[in-house]
Amino acid sequence: MSSDDDSKFVLSEARRHHLAQVNGVLRRPGMYGRDEMAERLLLEAMAAVDGSLDRWWAECEGLREREAFAATGVMGAYSNILPADALRDATASVYAEIAHRLRWLELDRALSEAESHQLSTGVGGWVRQDRTLSEVVETFGPPSLWIGGTNPFYPKTLAYTAADPDHNLICFHLWNTFSDTATETELRGVHPEPVVLGVRHRPGTFPDSFSFTPEGLHRRPNGDQRSPLRSTAWIFHGDRARYASGLFDTLDAGLVWAAEHQVTGILAEYAHGGAYDVAVSEGRFTPSRAHHGTADHVAAFGPGLRHIHLTEGRRD
Repeated sequence: MSSDDDSKFVLSEARRHHLAQVNGVLRRPGMYGRDEMAERLLLEAMAAVDGSLDRWWAECEGLREREAFAATGVMGAYSNILPADALRDATASVYAEIAHRLRWLELDRALSEAESHQLSTGVGGWVRQDRTLSEVVETFGPPSLWIGGTNPFYPKTLAYTAADPDHNLICFHLWNTFSDTATETELRGVHPEPVVLGVRHRPGTFPDSFSFTPEGLHRRPNGDQRSPLRSTAWIFHGDRARYASGLFDTLDAGLVWAAEHQVTGILAEYAHGGAYDVAVSEGRFTPSRAHHGTADHVAAFGPGLRHIHLTEGRRD
């Protein structure tokens, strides 16, 4: 094999590797970190391998021109649109659209031209009433790209597009979270399944590209809630322990520690601040009884976010 052949083989392997990384971060962005730095680094590395750096930089500049990139990135632009816990997957959808235009996005399903036209012209009216995840899939079929996990208690984004890279992505942003009425033996969501908050489907400036469901309008952040990165941490509490025994920046870090020490208990996500105050401000809990908000109630209030039961370091 000649040196030219060797170079071509190495470049081909590098491109294949970077392509897999790009498509990985666009499907499960939360596994790569709490902000969008992973998308930016991996897409720029892909552009370098692909000889497309100028196009990548032009796309980044285009985000700013369309008001899709604030001081805190795309996530900052979305912080005016969606609740804090829905931002991570939604943010990845913007980078997925860039990847599609640069022919890097591997679609799970490509819409036909007719399907794409029907969706783009009708979706604004379709979301004038509240919609669920099941209704999205039943009406429009499986998505071209599923961003986020399948757990029904977590937010996610479903994107639809045709194979032609000139087609934009039409992105359904769905939301759910754990209900504060859940019991120790039964997990419950605020909704039985994720519900649509909004759909990003219009060309033009980013703030004007959305249509919202009634639930989406209700859940839009007010001025006090527009934080692009709601600060959370993961705390481990042993089954029979009086005090917590572990504090971690990410879920993955907590799971690694738990597996290493084979501990049994609950690994729970906490927002910084008082659990009661955060839940009320984010609309996850509405005081409705006389004892709500009393000292005893606030002191016993759970975080109401994600939590995982562990037995000997493994998920139940």
